[in-house]
Amino acid sequence: MKKFILSMVVILPFYAFADGHNLSGPGEGSFTTVMVQAPDVSAYIKHLKNNPELFRGFDAAAAGVCVTITGQDYNGEMFVWSAHSTVTGAMEETTAYDLDEVSKELAKLRTLKYRVAWKPLKPFVLSPGFERVTRVKIKPENVPAYIAAATKLEAAIRNAGHDFNMGVFQPLGGGVHETGTFLLRGVSPNSSEAGRLIDEYFAGAEWGQQYLKASSLIDKVVRDTYESCQLFYSAEQ
Repeated sequence: MKKFILSMVVILPFYAFADGHNLSGPGEGSFTTVMVQAPDVSAYIKHLKNNPELFRGFDAAAAGVCVTITGQDYNGEMFVWSAHSTVTGAMEETTAYDLDEVSKELAKLRTLKYRVAWKPLKPFVLSPGFERVTRVKIKPENVPAYIAAATKLEAAIRNAGHDFNMGVFQPLGGGVHETGTFLLRGVSPNSSEAGRLIDEYFAGAEWGQQYLKASSLIDKVVRDTYESCQLFYSAEQ
């Protein structure tokens, strides 16, 4: 599976494949997510994989799904995500793709919940896996310090030998569902690696101090879940 990088560093970030294939020049990257309830998750995912035109229609750079594994609000909780090289692209998707104007087959496979766009606030390697997802509240004046602390935490965990990526995202137009929160993603390749990471923390891993520094800047954890994510569409395919 190819890895993508969405970088939001300084004023002129970049968006590129991790192997060096540039998608665009300097610009701000973004994601969109469509939250749904799927009575048959496997059937829904299969349908999406078999119909890549759904993503070509609004120029997504990459797309996939995340299925909530623990902490679900309802059975079949999941979402479809797409990545864009600019925030403009994400905003255009919201009007280019009418979620109600779909085939009857697709409509039967999911119940729509809501749609939201996301802006990464630090470099983020898009390499989906088993992901701890927390929605948190952070005072505006502490956001820059948190981003710096999260970046150091990610580096410390990687230096300890883990394939680990951390994302910090700001919602754009999330309505009552996402208002006032930031979304944090701690991404491991699989559930075993995610568990090993936690075992090491409780065993006194050195990077645990960086975790505590970052956590001290969080005012409240609103929600805590694990998600199984995958990428199945790339504009380069």
